[in-house]
Amino acid sequence: MTRAHGGTTVWLASYPKSGNTWFRAVHAAWRTGADVQLNHLDVDGTYAGTSWREQFDAELGIVSSLLNEDEINAIRPRVAEIIDARSTGPHLRKTHQAYELGPLGEPVVSGAATRCALYFLRDPRDVAVSFAHHLQRSHASVVQLMADTDGAIGPDDQGGARVVREHLGTWSEHVRGWLDDAPFPVLSISYEDCTTDPVGVFGSALRFAGFDPDEGDVEGAVAAAKFDRLQYQEGGDGFRERPVGVDQFFRRGIAGGWRDELTPALAEQIATDHQSMMDRLGYE
Repeated sequence: MTRAHGGTTVWLASYPKSGNTWFRAVHAAWRTGADVQLNHLDVDGTYAGTSWREQFDAELGIVSSLLNEDEINAIRPRVAEIIDARSTGPHLRKTHQAYELGPLGEPVVSGAATRCALYFLRDPRDVAVSFAHHLQRSHASVVQLMADTDGAIGPDDQGGARVVREHLGTWSEHVRGWLDDAPFPVLSISYEDCTTDPVGVFGSALRFAGFDPDEGDVEGAVAAAKFDRLQYQEGGDGFRERPVGVDQFFRRGIAGGWRDELTPALAEQIATDHQSMMDRLGYE
């Protein structure tokens, strides 16, 4: 049975490589009033992601490695509700999981635990280039993944045995699920708008999430989380969320970079695969 929304969890939801981590860095700088410490973003559980296996084990007292994917998805809502019950205010959690029904007929994202969601969007051609680098796969294979209704990320892609599988579906299905099917308020945030007006966009996102940021503080947080500063810090201290074997997590951080990295044929394939959603979102 689907539960009505009414919790405190604010989902930071996105198809991978769409700006989720950038927002987390801005929020961390705003929350602490200090420079971003990349390797301490999630130390206090502020953005505890839905893929971390240790959450299932700790919150439910189980050994999740013994469960199959359907069993994991059946208990996802309960894990969210347990975490949410401890929160007294807006609580941010990162997820790449598609918004969809689980094996018991209820959404895998708990409405009872949810206040709202921030959904991060990015031109799928830029997503393909960045995601391919992240996964250390060819552009062609990632373009195929983005059009696969069974597409997912899991232990082989991020964090090894520490993570559970998250179903993505196609890029278009992922966007549609979160924007059209979620029963709670969802604010869509485009990566492209973040690059042109980060103070305005991130300030609006913080307010939507239930915070009350001062504009000057948002300006300071955006400055502290500028891409080149994050890139410089990663170069010196590394970044624990960077997959093994990948040289950079913060690689280019620009909008439209696909034009000089993606072949015309693959760009056209993405446009064909996702024409309806790209037209809807204004990605020409």
